[in-house]
Amino acid sequence: MRAGTCGTVGMSGVNLVTVVTLLGGTAWTLPALVRQRFRAPMRLHLCLSMFLLGMGNLLGQFPGHALLDGFTFTGFTKLTYNAAILTGLCLMIGFLREYPLQRRSLGTRGEVVLCLSCLTAMAVLTASLPPDLRNHSLAAPYLDDWRVRAFYDIGGVYLVFGYATCALIAARHARRGQPLRRISLGTVSAGLLGLSLSCAFRILWVNCRAFRGFGHHITYANAFLFGQVAAIAVCAGLSLPCLASTVQFLRERSCHRARFRGLEELWRRLAELYPELVLDRAPRYRRRPPLDYSSVVYRRYVECRDGLTRLSPYLRQAAQETPSAAGTPTGPDLARLVDRALRLHGDTDLEDGAASAPSVVVDPGGGHDADYESDLAGLIELSRGLEELRTAAPRSRSRVVASGHPGGTLSRNSERPGPRPAPEPSAVSGRGDGPSGA
Repeated sequence: MRAGTCGTVGMSGVNLVTVVTLLGGTAWTLPALVRQRFRAPMRLHLCLSMFLLGMGNLLGQFPGHALLDGFTFTGFTKLTYNAAILTGLCLMIGFLREYPLQRRSLGTRGEVVLCLSCLTAMAVLTASLPPDLRNHSLAAPYLDDWRVRAFYDIGGVYLVFGYATCALIAARHARRGQPLRRISLGTVSAGLLGLSLSCAFRILWVNCRAFRGFGHHITYANAFLFGQVAAIAVCAGLSLPCLASTVQFLRERSCHRARFRGLEELWRRLAELYPELVLDRAPRYRRRPPLDYSSVVYRRYVECRDGLTRLSPYLRQAAQETPSAAGTPTGPDLARLVDRALRLHGDTDLEDGAASAPSVVVDPGGGHDADYESDLAGLIELSRGLEELRTAAPRSRSRVVASGHPGGTLSRNSERPGPRPAPEPSAVSGRGDGPSGA
């Protein structure tokens, strides 16, 4: 947000930050406004205000004023970006007051009447100036003309009024609400007050020759630097809600991604048995990491639940083969039960006995209702238990192999030479990755 209407060219770092912040805030508020079909007056005021302020700052620092004026008339660019800044500031006042500008009340709103009066007077002064003075700046040759001084005075009066009004309303809003809102609005209020003071000093600079005299303790460069610091404070305050929303989005994305990966083992083993469960048929090499993992987590949850529904006959068969304590199995017992059911698939034809509803294999536990979150947490725990069983299998086999080597532990029967008895055949030829757990 610029300190006011001035004629400097070339974009400094602070002005670039201001333009990026305002136009970035416009892009941040636009999607929600589109979803509401532009029927939210307050959000519309905020979006239009930041857009006009951003475009006004961008056009004010654009070096090709003469190029744009060549298509219209000399001084058109200067008048346009001043009109954009003043109109955007008027919309910001309506937004902070939580009182949208309406057609029937435009004639009675003080900020609207003052804004229209200032714009009309500035347009009249621009038309009265000769062409060589319309692209004026805060230099001594231009300020010798009273019309140029009046142009800056009129614009400065509205900027002082607008920035001070927004600062007071923002400070009033900063007294209540969440800590982040108080900090954000407090910073914005301090920055707007600084911009108002810098604009007031510029009015003195334009009208008092003593301020423009050589050797004065306070120069316009000092006031301009003060205005830039105030603009940085405004940008920082406006950026805090966006940064907080970004951090929250990244945190939720990380949580959903951990859930997505937590279901990997259960989903993969069920998808190997029932390939038709997979709803996303895109090739693996063409899949891109999703921006929001919440939908893909829910899809994987549905696929796992559907797979457990089809596996329910084998779950009952595995439960009969491995008697356990009464009640629903949980924790490692549940993981071993599901692992055994996955191994039974293919060895025993139980497809005709598939139940129409899934067996309850996941107990929410903890006294919570069987909602989506608790059921998803149970499936993730089950998937991690299956992964632990799969990773424990190679270690157990390596211990068995090591026991037959010189460095291993030898049994008493193996010390005598002779034929080694053949191993007994396994009762079930497993198809899964981990041990049977029977």
